[in-house]
Amino acid sequence: MRHGKILAVALAAAISLAGCSSGGSTAGEEGLKQLTVSGISSTTQYLPVYIAQQKGWFTDAGVEIEDVLFTSGPVQMESLSSDSWDLGLTGVGGVLAGAIRYDALIVSASSTDDAGQYVFVRKDSPVVAAGQGHNTLSPDIYGDAESWKGANVLSSTGTTLQYTVIKMLNGFGLTKDDVNFIAMDGPTIYSSFLAGEGDAAALGNAEGAFTVLRMDEYVAAANGRNTDTGLMTNIMVNRNSYADEEKYEAMKLFMKVYFESAQWISENPDEAAEYMLTFLEECGASADLQTCQDRLSADQYYTVEEAYTMATENEEGQDISVMEAALTDALQFFVDSGNYQESDKEIFANHVDTKLITDVYELMK
Repeated sequence: MRHGKILAVALAAAISLAGCSSGGSTAGEEGLKQLTVSGISSTTQYLPVYIAQQKGWFTDAGVEIEDVLFTSGPVQMESLSSDSWDLGLTGVGGVLAGAIRYDALIVSASSTDDAGQYVFVRKDSPVVAAGQGHNTLSPDIYGDAESWKGANVLSSTGTTLQYTVIKMLNGFGLTKDDVNFIAMDGPTIYSSFLAGEGDAAALGNAEGAFTVLRMDEYVAAANGRNTDTGLMTNIMVNRNSYADEEKYEAMKLFMKVYFESAQWISENPDEAAEYMLTFLEECGASADLQTCQDRLSADQYYTVEEAYTMATENEEGQDISVMEAALTDALQFFVDSGNYQESDKEIFANHVDTKLITDVYELMK
């Protein structure tokens, strides 16, 4: 793997950090197609890339990857203004920002993303005291409208974590304006909440959610599944790279290996968890093997057949694909919540391109 970069955000500043590199040559190997791939550090979505690098599968396929890793999707997409990557793996926050603000194309789904988002409160919280059964989305969600009003919620903004919180609030008849969102990056949320800050914290599987689940003093008030988020992760491309014939061929090879690597993970969960642990450690994230196993069992990777079907078959009663419909629903929710404008829906339309996933599907048949 060529030397990677992690771009982190602390307050409003972007910081470039060394890490998440799995070794290998920093110069392009002769005869290999070159591709710069971006992702979110320490995520299961990026694990197939890491494993494929470790096992030499990309080299065998004729492509060499340079990694550029970020701490959030919106920051990942902001880097497109300088053409810093060709193909990116990201969640809904990155997808919406990439399509609407940076004209990136959505070319495939890669995994489910609704099992790893949690909204935690402390066991002695008024939310826990209010009990369950007061939310229209699920009887398993803790709290009621009164116990959530005015709560200080630690959360990254424009991400699946904030989306989960807002969905939960709507189930109580509340909006994002009924709580106080305190914007932080994932690692800071984890450390701050455990140190006693905030009334609630939105944590994902990459930010320590499964570790907190095993702590007796905290309660998972809601999660991505019982708030009915229907989230997924996606693969996006830089339009400039997509139009380049050589880069396009490299993208095809990359995606073929990615889906094969994801399938290997599904078939070898124990060995994959060991790789996950090493990957997290190289990214500077603390974890244990049990957490890695929990994270890999939470969300499932799509097969190439599933990704192709989602991108090419229309949602029932609509003239857009299943994948685009799910993303459009997420965008509508963010519009209703004030994170995006109504006019952004028109910008987002037609940012799904099925040529690449179709070519990869045909290549792998």
